[in-house]
Amino acid sequence: MNIICAVDGSEYANWGIEILGSLFHRSLKEVILLHVMDTNPVKAGLKKEGARATKVKKFISALEKHGRDVLKRAKAHAELAINQSKTKPFVSIRCVLAKGHAAEVIIREAEKRTPHLIILGSRGMADIKGYLMGSVSRKVLSYAPCAVLMVKEPLLTPAKALLALDGSGASRRAANAVKKWLDPEDVSIQILSAVPQVLTDIAPKVLPKAHLLALTEPFYHRAEELTSQYRTMFITEGYEVHPEIRKGNPREVILESIRKSKVQLAILGSKGLTGPERFQMGSVSEWVAAYSGCSVLVIRPRPA
Repeated sequence: MNIICAVDGSEYANWGIEILGSLFHRSLKEVILLHVMDTNPVKAGLKKEGARATKVKKFISALEKHGRDVLKRAKAHAELAINQSKTKPFVSIRCVLAKGHAAEVIIREAEKRTPHLIILGSRGMADIKGYLMGSVSRKVLSYAPCAVLMVKEPLLTPAKALLALDGSGASRRAANAVKKWLDPEDVSIQILSAVPQVLTDIAPKVLPKAHLLALTEPFYHRAEELTSQYRTMFITEGYEVHPEIRKGNPREVILESIRKSKVQLAILGSKGLTGPERFQMGSVSEWVAAYSGCSVLVIRPRPA
């Protein structure tokens, strides 16, 4: 398993580094520690103030030195985290200092290096304005060519993880990633299948109960089959599993289950929608990543 871990010296980035050893030691092979420095605003600001070219160059050199220091500390932290992991795998650690807008650089590096996963910290979003305008973490989550783990808090193992399933190819990829990447000793899994509200609010007023049951029962039975299937699969692999079926809007159901069960890590599959299609249909994974209090692992489809 190859991982790009974005680092900036913040506590969020440090939590992401620690996850390398605590959660992904089972399959970890290579880690690329990536620090991005955006020099354009600095250059523009200094030039606007009338600074000479030598001063601009000196300031950029200072930023580069700071970036190298961040990477040096991050590498030492990563080596310690990985060496303290249960299996102590042999892992190659490389440092990359890049220039540009953070989200664009992270996505570009991922497209070039084809990792399985990007880990980055999130300072969270508390309002709808923040969600609509976006952040570095949300942009990476939306456009990265691989899975993304958005770290919001320290993750202690064994961690309580929620795996949202809906029977789609996206949720199957998420389940398979759990099997391949995460050790049963490091996570317990709460399988959640949300049964969406397929009828309008007026339906109970105009339709007999028997008719309502006949319309909604197939969706509930499908959810039962799905949770039973994956429960058996994960138990066979040695995981502790707790299935749950809840009715309602998937976004709301997942967020409520995370709060109620004190989940540390939410795992969701992304269908990889882009452009107008994603805007019109919305993305449950992006919504959960924006508004949940826990870290979120989104399994995106990798390019063929």
